[in-house]
Amino acid sequence: MANSVFERLQDVLDTIPNGFPKSREGLDIQILKKIFTEEEASIASDLKMNWETPETIAARTGRDKDILKEKLRKMHQRGEIFGAKINEVEIYKLMPYVYGIYEFQIKRMDREFAELNERYSKEVFAKDFFSQNPPMMKVIPIEKTIPSHSVVKTYESVKEIITNAKDWAVDECICKKEKGLLGHECSFPKEVCLGFAPIEDYFKTSNWGKQISRDEAYAVLDMSEKAGLVHLTSNIQKGHIYICNCCSCCCGVLRAANLMGVKQSVAHSDYVAVVDVDKCIACGNCEERCHVDGIKVGTYAEVNEKCIGCSLCVTTCPEEAVTIQLRDDNDILEVPANEKDWIKKRGISSGRTSYKEKLL
Repeated sequence: MANSVFERLQDVLDTIPNGFPKSREGLDIQILKKIFTEEEASIASDLKMNWETPETIAARTGRDKDILKEKLRKMHQRGEIFGAKINEVEIYKLMPYVYGIYEFQIKRMDREFAELNERYSKEVFAKDFFSQNPPMMKVIPIEKTIPSHSVVKTYESVKEIITNAKDWAVDECICKKEKGLLGHECSFPKEVCLGFAPIEDYFKTSNWGKQISRDEAYAVLDMSEKAGLVHLTSNIQKGHIYICNCCSCCCGVLRAANLMGVKQSVAHSDYVAVVDVDKCIACGNCEERCHVDGIKVGTYAEVNEKCIGCSLCVTTCPEEAVTIQLRDDNDILEVPANEKDWIKKRGISSGRTSYKEKLL
C-alpha cells in the first residue's frame, strides 16, 4: 500500500513535461519517501498545475477543507508544493521535481538526499531532462558588456527582471550544497541564488530564501559576476522567478552542457564572444573564466561553437580584446512566451502531453 501512494505521485510528476522518470533501482521512490509522508504524497497527487484554493481542492477530492488547509500550509513550508497568499486568500498547486521540489529542499537536504539525487541523475534523470527542448534555463549576459547600440530584450536584462519584481530573496545554491555534502566543496560563493515574486512580502513567510531588498539583489549579481559565475534564468520571455549564478563544477545545467552539448542543456544568450586578435595578448584570463570551454587560447584567444554568451570572458580581459556581439539571426534561439508556452512546447518534445487532461 505504501509504495503504491509514492508510485502514483511518481506517475503524476512524470506527467508534467519537466519529467520525473522511473528508476530501475527504485531511486525515484526512495527520493519521494525522503521528502513526503504517505498522506502528503496522496495530497500532492491530487493537486493540479493550476492555482486552487484549499476549498476548491477539498470539494474536488472529497477531503475535509479545514484539515486539508493545515496540511497544505505544512507541505508548502516543507517545499513540497507551491503556495501563495493574495489578499488573505491561500492558493496552492503542484510543482515539478525540477525546477521545484528539488530546489525547495535546500533546508532539508542531507547527505542521504544528496546521494540519492546524484545516483538518480546519473541513472536516468539527467539524460531524460537535458535531451528535451526547449531547455529549462537560458543564459543572461552581464549587462554592462552588451553593446550600447543593441536593443536589449527584457528577458536578457538582469536589470529588467529584478526591477519588475515586487519582492526579492537570496539563498544558498542547492547544487553547491549537494556537492559539498558529497565531499566536493565548491570554491565559489554559495549564497548566490536569487528568487523573485510578483507579490510584495512574499518571501517574508516563505520556506525558501532570506528576504532582501532590490539593491541587495543587484549586489548579489555584482558579486557573482566578479567571482566568475554564469547568470541563468527561466527560458521564457515573461514571468521570471529566479536567477541562478552558476559554476560548471556544481551546476547540473552547466555540467550537462559540458557532457551533452550546449544546445541540449541550456539556451545560450542572443550574444556571442568575439576576439580582436590585434589586441589579444594570450594571457589566458578568458579561458580560465569560461565554464563551457567556449574560448581557447593559443597564439591568441579563439571563440568556438560552445560559447553560451555569458560574457564572463569580457569583464577580465586586460586589453579589452574580447567583446560580445549579437548572434546571426539563424543562431538566435526561439524563447517561449511564458511558463505555459514553455510547458506546451516541452510537452510536445518529451511526449508528455497528457498533463493537459490530467493536471489542468
